[in-house]
Amino acid sequence: MTGHDSKRLILKTVLLATAACLFGAAASASHAEAAYPNKPIRVVVPFPAGGAVDTFVRIIGPELTTQMGQPIVILNKPGGGSQIAAADVLSSPADGYTVFVGQTGDFSVNPILYKNITYIPARDFDGVSMLVRAPQVMLANVSGKINSLQSLKQTMSSPDGIVLYGSFGPGTAPHLLGHILSRSASGAKFTHIPYKGFPPAMQAIMTKEIDLLFDAVPGTLNMMRTGKVVPLAVADSSRNSHLPNVPTTAEIGLPSLVMDFWIGVAVKKGTPRELINRIHDAFEKAVSNPENWKKFSELGYSRVSMTPEQFDSAVRAETSKIKPVIVEAGVSIE
Repeated sequence: MTGHDSKRLILKTVLLATAACLFGAAASASHAEAAYPNKPIRVVVPFPAGGAVDTFVRIIGPELTTQMGQPIVILNKPGGGSQIAAADVLSSPADGYTVFVGQTGDFSVNPILYKNITYIPARDFDGVSMLVRAPQVMLANVSGKINSLQSLKQTMSSPDGIVLYGSFGPGTAPHLLGHILSRSASGAKFTHIPYKGFPPAMQAIMTKEIDLLFDAVPGTLNMMRTGKVVPLAVADSSRNSHLPNVPTTAEIGLPSLVMDFWIGVAVKKGTPRELINRIHDAFEKAVSNPENWKKFSELGYSRVSMTPEQFDSAVRAETSKIKPVIVEAGVSIE
């Protein structure tokens, strides 16, 4: 064998070995994806136990376990405008074993609201699906100075009118909706009163410390049905099946006063599409389980079903819609 032939043989051997390694790695990765899941799946929730998102996940947890064939471990990571939970997800491998479940604010509001936020959904997450939604409702005290649409309109048009509206904190949906409502006031002065979460804000409306409070249907449906608070309007373009006799904000001449509370699922950017589709199907089936859906319907949710691509588009669209409202309201958090 000549020296030239020897070099050609060595080169051929190296190329074949390299190809074998690449093929083996690809086959190994393919096998890992095909075997998915083969260990427990962590579902990270950016809120404390007992909240709306946590309750949602715990309701579907048993069916998720059935669908995935592996235990579902729910981890509550509240705080920091969902940044603590997001950091947990982003520090984990993009392998489908860590899933983020959050609500409207986590995906569409926080990236605008927080000046130094450490996660951007469009940059850091791959959407899985939006699963349920519920519109916000304008609530008042039954015996308060504003307890009907007529008294609301009179107060808003009066030069001496004063409207105190509550929220669960700066930048939350009730704050933003109250700000949008204030735009339509021809005379009244609106003042935002932030509270630390739902319980103190609801207590404030019950004791007439504030005049108005927006909240999503699931949070106050029973209170509305029992007459503890009066719903003035549903912040949506169409009437809600749970509150068929309550007009929409569009019907009362406030078409821009529209905002949903919704729950969605995402994973770390770069998760293989096959795994995203697998997670998507599992969540969809878990929510659609008749027993589970009966519970969600009774709570006041409406069903939403989106592909991963549709969910990503919906988040981008909502972020664009909410950004100018937050900027105009002048609210930001360090």
